[in-house]
Amino acid sequence: MAIVAYVIAGLLMMTVMVALCELAVGMPKAGSLHVWARRVLGPAYGAVAGLAYTAMNVIFLGSVSLANGAISNYFFQWTPDANVSALIWSLILVTVVAAIALSGVALTGRVQLALVAALVSLMVIFGIAGVSNPNFQPSHFHPFAPFGVSGLWVAMAMGVYAYIGPLVLLVTGEEARKITDLPKAMIAAFLTFLGVYTFAMIALIGLVPYEEMSLMESPFTCAAELMFGRVGGLIVNAAAWIAAFTCLIGEIYGSSRLLYGMAEEGILPPVFSKVSKRTRVPHISIIVAWIIGVFLILTGSIRAFEAAYVELCMVGSEMGVVAWIICLLAAARYKSKFPKEWEKLPWKIPGRRVLIPVAFIAAIITMYALVSGDPPSIIYTAIACIILLLLYYGYSRKHLKIPEGETYG
Repeated sequence: MAIVAYVIAGLLMMTVMVALCELAVGMPKAGSLHVWARRVLGPAYGAVAGLAYTAMNVIFLGSVSLANGAISNYFFQWTPDANVSALIWSLILVTVVAAIALSGVALTGRVQLALVAALVSLMVIFGIAGVSNPNFQPSHFHPFAPFGVSGLWVAMAMGVYAYIGPLVLLVTGEEARKITDLPKAMIAAFLTFLGVYTFAMIALIGLVPYEEMSLMESPFTCAAELMFGRVGGLIVNAAAWIAAFTCLIGEIYGSSRLLYGMAEEGILPPVFSKVSKRTRVPHISIIVAWIIGVFLILTGSIRAFEAAYVELCMVGSEMGVVAWIICLLAAARYKSKFPKEWEKLPWKIPGRRVLIPVAFIAAIITMYALVSGDPPSIIYTAIACIILLLLYYGYSRKHLKIPEGETYG
């Protein structure tokens, strides 16, 4: 069931992102999501989409840093207290990521490419070694769904996080040398991760019975140690570390570009649109994202705030889905709203009459998978969306600057 859940999660995410690629090709702007929604649906939609997606990225910047800090303890522990050591690692990692982002787009891209190549290689090695290992047992795949349909929803919600990496491509349209490469890269990235993660999951389940997984801190590490001893555990933890670190790069890159783009159009104060003269990156936006990330890391490490922090992370995920749904509405109306512009696009959604409705269903299923694990979170997400609307009507609407010659919904 876990394998099926991860495959479904990957296909759902890919459907949504491919549906949005047409907007990225047609409107390759910094900030992307808010521009798409603003032009096609109207400024309020654009503000909510951009701010909601930024909120998701910034919240993940804190939560993923904490997770990667815990993984880093496997290699070196700063203090006898594992929690304190993980906190130190988290602060170091988010700072390193910010430094990379501040160094420029070229370095950020090279680091991300190298890490992704290493991650894919490690996961493929794990999969091959796992299915060919004498301890691999086909009997571990029975029963098919030991936790029923509820287990499917929980696994799907977890699977969504595994495919977050390629989403950063949506905000890179303005920097793509050839805009048609963006949808190709998006599809290739999703198919690659879908294949690699599925292969790794097959190896994991074949090596470790599902009854034992809930008792393990890291089933992948245990499976690797079963095959190769401590060296295997080291390799798998390195893969997990790389996966989390690439997510951090995507979070800070995506959030800073969205902050910059929205400030350019008056959605946010102009300070966020300042660009470094040396590296040509929105350094103020990167620094602000880093400060928020550090605050979230410190807050998340306080035991009294653990429940609230988990709730915040869930709301962040749901805010991301809200942004997808708004942008899917924009994708559905793009052709009819700007027919001449659409006709000239160098890349269009394949089978858009089918794909866009399927993408809507995928987004709704994703939201349901998230909410089913924490029903009250949808109330907090609704409150957060209301706050974003208040921000728009209280500040953004008065300062909105539509680019000269551009029309909107």
